[in-house]
Amino acid sequence: MPKVIKRKPARDARIEALQLLGKWASLGQAHVLMGAGCSCGIAGASMRVEDFEQQILDYLRGKYPQARNSDRIAALLHSIAKPGNDDAAEWLSLLADLKRTLDSFDELHRSR
Repeated sequence: MPKVIKRKPARDARIEALQLLGKWASLGQAHVLMGAGCSCGIAGASMRVEDFEQQILDYLRGKYPQARNSDRIAALLHSIAKPGNDDAAEWLSLLADLKRTLDSFDELHRSR
């Protein structure tokens, strides 16, 4: 009997961009606790995930030249997800990096 090889379905950058857009929208209102307080009684500060948007974009623009014209994460994801975007596959690495970043913020938010 021949061995059956299951192939992973091809990744669709447009779908991944829409999924990340939803995650960004929900995380955008979340807060991340910076520091956890110590025996001295000083509590840590809380910042919104959106406060990190420019740093995330700076990282993406530095690594991916095609992201250099983006000034907002939502706008970047919208441009990748737009219908008829034949270059969407070129964005898969950027989307993977952004997903890891957002997953990290999500973990921080849930751990509070």
